[in-house]
Amino acid sequence: MESPRFVVVGGGPAAAAAARRIAEAGEPVALLTVEQVAPYDRTALSKDALLDPTAEVPGLWPPGATWRDDVFVRTRTPVAAIDPDAGTLTTDDGTMWAYERLVLATGAEPRRLAVTGAEGPGVHHLRDTADASALSGALTSGARLVVVGGGVIGLEVAAAAVHRGLDVEVVEAGPRVLGRGVPAPVALWLTALHTRHGVRVRTGVAPQEVVRAPDGSVTGVHLSDDTLLPADLVVVGIGVDPRTALAEDAGLAVDDGVVVDLAMRTSHPAVLAAGDGVRMVPPAGGRGVRLESFTAAGRQGEVAADTALGLEAAFTDAPWSWSDQYDATMQSAGVPPTEAEEVLVGGPEAPLVLSLEHGRLVGACGVSIGPGIARPVRAAGRAIEAGARVDLDALRAAGGDLPALARVLRDAAG
Repeated sequence: MESPRFVVVGGGPAAAAAARRIAEAGEPVALLTVEQVAPYDRTALSKDALLDPTAEVPGLWPPGATWRDDVFVRTRTPVAAIDPDAGTLTTDDGTMWAYERLVLATGAEPRRLAVTGAEGPGVHHLRDTADASALSGALTSGARLVVVGGGVIGLEVAAAAVHRGLDVEVVEAGPRVLGRGVPAPVALWLTALHTRHGVRVRTGVAPQEVVRAPDGSVTGVHLSDDTLLPADLVVVGIGVDPRTALAEDAGLAVDDGVVVDLAMRTSHPAVLAAGDGVRMVPPAGGRGVRLESFTAAGRQGEVAADTALGLEAAFTDAPWSWSDQYDATMQSAGVPPTEAEEVLVGGPEAPLVLSLEHGRLVGACGVSIGPGIARPVRAAGRAIEAGARVDLDALRAAGGDLPALARVLRDAAG
């Protein structure tokens, strides 16, 4: 397969979904990825891959599917340049590929900690299988771990490290953990859960230096309040930045992500883009939104493939995401604006926060021990997509009864 009509660049859920959709339509497609393996489930990297060093990271394509014969995967293949007007791309080994439609799904890159001592052995980031393998190998029982960043990745790493017998401290520069996109009642519930498991959570402080011994090994983290935390290793989880260099060099519109419409079209008609590295701008305009969600990336990949195939398609989903920490599950749906009204329903054992804009449901986020919160959050997602109003009195009356909350939200969705 020298030059298929369709080429996908990337190795995550957006790339996997786009290639699958194109192949299912009977079209040969090439997938070029810098990864060492075919697309895999990145969500397992901060969960199963750290909890169990022997666990295999699952792939994203079902084995034995007949459509896989139409997907040519080339691993360890960075793309060096794209020429959208010519309909070609060049890989770093000098190979040129021609295409009719290109799907860019280059994802995002972990932010680095810009302090003295932050580069070198003992400081870990988590984005790919190599990162997960290195970190898992460093999680030695009894070791002292400092997690920098109280976001989802940082808290999932903390939970896995506790399971592996480490002494864990989480450092968050903001006033609370999960300060972006997670309502305060849910974040506080999870903070209490981590505290019960022995994790020490420090907020309102930031690292000033990763302290190292003469041999280069990590010995501690010096904080902005002058505290020195002993440490044997550090995990940095302070967010990600979209990988946009290819798109910028190719002249595509970029604004903290490759700019796309709801059909995943970029500023060039032959190039689509999807995943963590894109910013979707709705027809009404504005800056749009960049989603960092496994499920949203996969759905965007499907939409990009449909558009590339000449079909009518648009991303109109209420994005859904989840996080597993210890025996708890946090789930969320929608992307509520910062000015949305937040209403706390549910009970103290399973708080559920609904976000309303002009009376309509635009977001939901909740947490529970076990998967019980999933039913009301999924129902809320359908209500969000329907643009529904919700009966707050009925939701409050349901209290902590999660099935009852789900029924009220399903009724709202119609």
